[in-house]
Amino acid sequence: MGMGGVIRDWAGMWRGGFSHGALAGDALRAELLALEEGLSFCWESGFRKVSCECDCLGAVKLFQDWPTDRHHLHKHYDVIWRVQRLLAEWVVYVNHIPREINSVGHSLAS
Repeated sequence: MGMGGVIRDWAGMWRGGFSHGALAGDALRAELLALEEGLSFCWESGFRKVSCECDCLGAVKLFQDWPTDRHHLHKHYDVIWRVQRLLAEWVVYVNHIPREINSVGHSLAS
């Protein structure tokens, strides 16, 4: 299972990126772990207003539409909880984008 992400500034300039692998999990877990990694990178770099673009609609919906009182029932609750803690500290917009637009992130994940 691979995951990757790209960090860009307001002008689209490269600020960093990451690529990791994991031995077990599914596609949603990989997306959630990538989201956590990217948000952690942004926080540690001092970015306090972030627009996060994710091509996994299932992951995005967990943080936009899904009631937080049900997250403890989700099989990936451990990662969801950590991401929720990150989102609560600052201004982060989590948005869905088409998979075709995310080619750099997919290259890093591969």
